[in-house]
Amino acid sequence: MKFIILRNNLQRFLKEKSYIFISFLLVFVTIAATSFVVTMKSQKVKIGVTKNAIELLEMSNNNISVKEVERDEDYYVNLIMGKYDAYINKEDGKYKVTTVRNSTLGKKLSQYLNKGKSLTAPTSSGHNHYKIIITVMAMSSMILSLILYRFYFDDRNGLDKRIYLSGVSNFSYVLQQVMFNFLILSITNLLSSLILFPLFDLDISWNLVLYILLIEVFSANFGMVLSTWTKKNQGALLIGTMVSVLTMLLSGALFSVKKGSIQDKIHYIFPQYYISNLGKNIDGNSTNLTQSITVIVGYTLLFFLIANYMQKQKVDE
Repeated sequence: MKFIILRNNLQRFLKEKSYIFISFLLVFVTIAATSFVVTMKSQKVKIGVTKNAIELLEMSNNNISVKEVERDEDYYVNLIMGKYDAYINKEDGKYKVTTVRNSTLGKKLSQYLNKGKSLTAPTSSGHNHYKIIITVMAMSSMILSLILYRFYFDDRNGLDKRIYLSGVSNFSYVLQQVMFNFLILSITNLLSSLILFPLFDLDISWNLVLYILLIEVFSANFGMVLSTWTKKNQGALLIGTMVSVLTMLLSGALFSVKKGSIQDKIHYIFPQYYISNLGKNIDGNSTNLTQSITVIVGYTLLFFLIANYMQKQKVDE
């Protein structure tokens, strides 16, 4: 295989110092901000209880703040905005716990109140450090991948067809574009993690490194398939940003999914749900790791095959 495109893209990238700086800065700031938030000292868990569960006011202590509230139409908004971490009311003699941002807290409270299991100081951030970091990292990589395909769009002015005449196949052309993107994404994310994680007392394991590499392969192919669908880099970046943010929110990767909602029925189709499971695995929480990796790899291959087909159609026009 002739690595003409990969070598050419790397040369162009290294010549543009501002391009290197922006790419590294975007990743560095994202990881730094996320690491800072997840490692902040935990505040008191704020719980709102309705009148029929008023006896729970006695739960207030150094870790938990319990207040009586009216369960009005705004209760779910208050959970999303963080005014409360949980709402508790009593139905048919059982306590019903509603959470949005921390499903682990909801399960612990429900088991404590209804089954008498011990309550081990639940916190608002809990043990979801790596789940949150990896989810946000994936979102930023998906967006950055679209910025990095600028050279691909530059080549679409006719240079790509001349490259094909030199003997480079369509498969090789698309693969090398993805390889370039993956290389830059991996270097920026791994380097930023190696610098920042020790500062926030976060461990760096081989599993974390492998998961980051998997995320970057996925992100590079995500960017490639969107780039082949759009005419301009700005269009791909706009659409890609909206898609990455919207699907991240719908996947329930950062916030708990309300049971019985439409989101509860569809969040399994989004790759970010499975990407967040990689972080859950590092956090020590139970998850189907094999299934998650299989789905992420499946999406990656699907994106590549679609991108390869779309690029072939463009060249044949």
